[in-house]
Amino acid sequence: MTGGAPQVFAPWDDPKAKPLIEFRGVTKRFGDFTAVDAIDLNIYPREFFALLGPSGCGKTTLMRMLAGFETPTEGHILLDGKDLAAVPPNRRAVNMMFQSYALFPHLTVYDNIAFGLKRSDMPKSEIDGRVTEMLKLVQLGPFAKRKPHQISGGQRQRVALARALAKAPKLLLLDEPLAALDKKLRHDTQFELMDIQEKTGTTFVIVTHDQEEAMTVASRIAVMKDGRLLQVSTPPQIYENPNSAYVADFIGDVTIINGTAEPHPDGYAVHWAEGQAPLVVRSPLTLSSGQACHLAIRPEKVDVSKTRPEDDNVVKGEVIDIAYLGNLSTFHVRLPGGQMLKAQKFNTEHSARKEITWGDEIWLSWSDECAVLLDR
Repeated sequence: MTGGAPQVFAPWDDPKAKPLIEFRGVTKRFGDFTAVDAIDLNIYPREFFALLGPSGCGKTTLMRMLAGFETPTEGHILLDGKDLAAVPPNRRAVNMMFQSYALFPHLTVYDNIAFGLKRSDMPKSEIDGRVTEMLKLVQLGPFAKRKPHQISGGQRQRVALARALAKAPKLLLLDEPLAALDKKLRHDTQFELMDIQEKTGTTFVIVTHDQEEAMTVASRIAVMKDGRLLQVSTPPQIYENPNSAYVADFIGDVTIINGTAEPHPDGYAVHWAEGQAPLVVRSPLTLSSGQACHLAIRPEKVDVSKTRPEDDNVVKGEVIDIAYLGNLSTFHVRLPGGQMLKAQKFNTEHSARKEITWGDEIWLSWSDECAVLLDR
């Protein structure tokens, strides 16, 4: 038994690592409409990669080109170093799991999983073993003889996953695979997906518009808008260090304060409202004096108090709304000039009397390291 810290999985940081998928200047147009615009992207073996963005951002078109259902107007897509341009969908080492699951209602769970194998070149003697292996992987052995209508939505999702993995593809594409599940089941299934992906070592690419889902399952996320990649990074990096106001606003809860920047001994002073002290922020950005900027502040970084605290940034405001979520409360506070700022407080004490309520004037504060300065 060996000790030491576990190895960090980050092939994208290794210049010697060979990507499994390469998008090289990929553009897709439908008439005058550009669905995907000059995409350059590498996805590595064993990644659980998420394409995230609103409807119409190009994420599904990107996936369909990987599957072979669409052809790039410009550029090249490589899988394991091979250009896919001349490879038809059924000849690609790629499988796709659809949102509807597309199970055959007249076939048992066992036969649904075996369907593709029986039409492949796998010897019949090996098919039963492979199906049994897949049933064990998705924990559906006792349900092998049931029809799809005799099992739950979450179980049908796992049958579809087992069928997609049965032929051991190099790449599995998942198109909004959990959209039909209720919230609790969707949350539980996310962890099952992660566990199965890790056990099989298959590269997963998931298309989703659900930020929480992408943040939960993905090793890296590509945030898309209008056919372009805005930021590609790990979930913590995208959440803590978004590269634009759009990404900050799209991922998680945030307050965006617009202002102008002035150099400050500790970084920058952001002037945001007339008659109000500037907000101080540390940042690696290089901004000119008076340059327009944005300050992104996550609600959990903001402290709430009825008395004026000692901190880098302190503002006073009126509580307009409170969202009580059991373990925490989110306060919507109106600052001087009308700017709304969100702050969160964990409800660690069991008390019928709430310390802060609607209409209260409270102090909000945060350190100069807790906000993110953005120039776009």
